[in-house]
Amino acid sequence: MHQFDIISGCVLFTAFAVEFVFILLHRPSSNLLKDIGANFVCGLCIILAGIIEKSMAFVFFSLLYDVAFFKPGLSPMLWIAGFFSCDFIHYVYHWVGHKTRLFWAAHVTHHSSEHFNLSTGLRTNFIHLFYRFLFWSPLCLFGIPPTMILLFESISATQNFLVHTEKIKKLPLLDWWFNTPSNHRVHHGSNPEYIDKNLGGILMIYDHIFGTYAKEEARVVYGITHNIHTHHPAKILLQEFATTSKQVSQIKGWKAKVKYLFSAPQE
Repeated sequence: MHQFDIISGCVLFTAFAVEFVFILLHRPSSNLLKDIGANFVCGLCIILAGIIEKSMAFVFFSLLYDVAFFKPGLSPMLWIAGFFSCDFIHYVYHWVGHKTRLFWAAHVTHHSSEHFNLSTGLRTNFIHLFYRFLFWSPLCLFGIPPTMILLFESISATQNFLVHTEKIKKLPLLDWWFNTPSNHRVHHGSNPEYIDKNLGGILMIYDHIFGTYAKEEARVVYGITHNIHTHHPAKILLQEFATTSKQVSQIKGWKAKVKYLFSAPQE
């Protein structure tokens, strides 16, 4: 696991560095360079927080795995079940992140850039790491080993970073099945027909099943419907939390507050 993370980190850093050189060769605007800089700061935060989160997740997963309902031995079938289960949880977690104000407060960071390149993959809010792993934890009770979950999560994170590019166009044989750059460009679109689409982690299967799949057709307009127009990392990470907290404080009654937090956000 540790070796995979090191190799994965080297691959991601190399890909980011190579793309950044190509961006510089095309004389980018100051706005794009500021955006990349802000994304890089967010990425450093997520890497540092990830070291802590992965240890927390492993301990918590292990505690649940110790009292699992059953523990099947390692086999090809268990690996297959683990892969599809983890990818399904990713879909559910991602869906919740788009459909509730409570979880959108952190996830909006990733969608708030009006550009789309590998640095956008780094533009993730570290706060969500401290509760994200809870969504995967029930799998441990059904015999999926903690190390397997963490491995698939690392693979998914690596793949999800690499799809943040406009350099790779449509891939007709793969787009239907996998989360490709084309599918993920759609996911980052603020076009009405693209909002809340293509939520899958590695696979697009669950998007097809639940009706959230959309092909890349119209030109993608990146960002959110109320762009924040800032490159300040702290504002990028915390602005939606501040807005949500202010609005919740103005609502009377805890039931109404909870209802608001779990209502659909403005994307």
